[in-house]
Amino acid sequence: MVLIVEDEKVSRKALAALLAAAGYEPRAVGSAEEAMQVLDHERVPDIALVDLDLPGMSGADFLQRLEEHAPSATAFLITAADRERVSRLTARPVKHLQKPIDFDQLLSLLPRDDANSRHDPQHPHATYSHHCFGAS
Repeated sequence: MVLIVEDEKVSRKALAALLAAAGYEPRAVGSAEEAMQVLDHERVPDIALVDLDLPGMSGADFLQRLEEHAPSATAFLITAADRERVSRLTARPVKHLQKPIDFDQLLSLLPRDDANSRHDPQHPHATYSHHCFGAS
């Protein structure tokens, strides 16, 4: 499962739809607090895509909690902020994707196996030439 934590509704829905079309199993929520509910009551994610600037608990704080609940999860912090700001806000180095997100780049970075994908290896990224979204 790919857990998407993004407060911007359009970006959250677009990312979930694109990941589903690429063969992943997305679970999208609008806040870190909702994501904590997923961690507590649902399956632990294989991958987490987390916006830095969330209302309430920040994305950086959520990543610390994610590491406690799901140390094997591959996590990415998604933000328009530069790498220097990300470094100041996170306790340890974290994978960082700059907004707007290039979907082809994202797909190339995501781990792919039977646990998080229904991907057809004969058609990798078949329907995507270049998608970017989420500037905030």
